[in-house]
Amino acid sequence: MKALVVYNEYSGKSKIKKNIHYICDRLRTKYEIVETFNSTGPNSIRDYVLQNAMNYDLVLAAGGDGSINEAVNGLMLVSKRPTLAYVPTGTCNDTGKTLGLRRSLRKTMKIILDENKTFLDVNKINGKYFIYGLAAGNLTDISYEAKYKLKKKFGRVAYYLEAVRSLGKDRTIDISIVADDNIKISGRFFLFLATNTRYLASFKLHRKHRIYLNEGKLHVTLIRRTNRLMNIIDFGLFLLIGESYSHNIEHFETKTMVITSNRAIPYNTDGEGLPKLSRIEVMVLPEQIEMIVSKRVLKRHFN
Repeated sequence: MKALVVYNEYSGKSKIKKNIHYICDRLRTKYEIVETFNSTGPNSIRDYVLQNAMNYDLVLAAGGDGSINEAVNGLMLVSKRPTLAYVPTGTCNDTGKTLGLRRSLRKTMKIILDENKTFLDVNKINGKYFIYGLAAGNLTDISYEAKYKLKKKFGRVAYYLEAVRSLGKDRTIDISIVADDNIKISGRFFLFLATNTRYLASFKLHRKHRIYLNEGKLHVTLIRRTNRLMNIIDFGLFLLIGESYSHNIEHFETKTMVITSNRAIPYNTDGEGLPKLSRIEVMVLPEQIEMIVSKRVLKRHFN
């Protein structure tokens, strides 16, 4: 059997650079051939996976949320997809937490070698793909605006510093949404989120119902624009309380939606920015990629 390790050595605090040999050595206890590819720039992981994934039984992505997002975008364009594994080494690692993968590299590698496999939903937006989150509006550019040197030195604190800086900018969005069950919503919004994760910016989201990662739907949250201070309070209380908090907020679930706006606006998928768009079509594709997750997550968050 063959395994491919794709990684971004600059993710997080560059820990992966020190540990790539350990990852490969552990994989060689199960795979006869283990090969590596280090990111050479934006979308290089995606392109390499697209061109080479069919030659492997396992693709392991190591890095932050952006690294696994690139791997997923490559795999979704491959007809015969290998199993996907993930070693989270980024700063917040919302994807890693959602999949039950630990900060401890030794424990994460044990989970990967135990091979608790299941099929994971993938979400499509205008021909691109994301795993856990789509966002627009205020505070949604924090993950990629935070400078690498700050992230390396301060870790997730760099995101909080960037959040404070970002509050000085008004990124209110005017959008119209048409979704399942004849849902139609329009107006000015402080923030738009569509997720199927249990974590956001390292905060555990409190849902009304248990999240299943193969349930075929996204959980949408919209914070209506009122005044900046109130909207910041609304967002903070949503992070702390979850979907039970509904002041100035609308929550719904959907499998598909179309979002339009009079002017093109920037969107963020899995912490990575997209070009500005005035129309997006979003669709949940059920159980697309075979993924290795922890036993606890497999039992609690998959049907």
